Amino acid sequence: MGDHPSVVGLRVSVTIIHSCTIVLTSWRLWYKIFHQCWWWEDMWAAIALAAITTSGVSVWIFSSTPMDSQPWDGPIIAYWLLMINFTIGLWSSRLSMICSIVRLSPPTRIRTVACCAAAAFGAIAIALLIHKCWFCARYHDWETIAPLSCSLAPSVGITQVISDFLSDMTLVVLPARILHQIKVPRNHRILILSVLSCSLITTLLSIVHAVFFIQADPILKILTAQLEMAVSLIVCNLLPVVICLYKGLRSKDLDLSLRRHPTDSMFLTTIVDLPSSDDYAIEEFKSIT
Repeated sequence: MGDHPSVVGLRVSVTIIHSCTIVLTSWRLWYKIFHQCWWWEDMWAAIALAAITTSGVSVWIFSSTPMDSQPWDGPIIAYWLLMINFTIGLWSSRLSMICSIVRLSPPTRIRTVACCAAAAFGAIAIALLIHKCWFCARYHDWETIAPLSCSLAPSVGITQVISDFLSDMTLVVLPARILHQIKVPRNHRILILSVLSCSLITTLLSIVHAVFFIQADPILKILTAQLEMAVSLIVCNLLPVVICLYKGLRSKDLDLSLRRHPTDSMFLTTIVDLPSSDDYAIEEFKSIT
């Protein structure tokens, strides 16, 4: 595919967005390991990190030959890796977010719903992956035709958009229900919901990707898929990162305020909360950082 402008744009765009995503995710995983608060959501984030790293390398291999030339083993393998890692990376990010919701939710019906949603996410990812691999392996004539692209049925693209929309709405509605049940300051509530609502951006990218998926444009199909996967992983990392930054700024402000007050005039106020059914959820919410 040589140095065609669209190929150059593909390489530059994917390299920039994937580099930012890899740095952000690596920092999040290091922070969790350093503070010994590793859980299932971090395992899924690590899987998504491996998928997006592999995809970044695969994009360069896939675009290393002219578009109208006879495909060879390198680009064919790279295309398979791009297709497989897209599904793995996208749904691993969502599984990471839903696992966070499971951990934060109190032991009520919401946790049961969140667990069922996590199982549904995993089932959808496996079903999509199996169908793509089965179709492209069975009808493998595309491996000998330029431009290299496995053209799946339009129904697959529509199914992906529907599943993306339902999953992203789940990732917004469930946290909203949890925050409604526990005692969280209003500004914290707005911050958390704003961060989680960013997952709807993934749905918009999914619609764009489905358009080029149906049109079978290999460059734009790969570009939109990589952007969708990267944005999904960035959103997955936003909440831990934002909470960490918020805690750091808050502790800095507290330290400055203590320095401004002389020791002899300092006073302390202790607020005691009576035990309630929200205690478990509040403790779990704090532990995300």
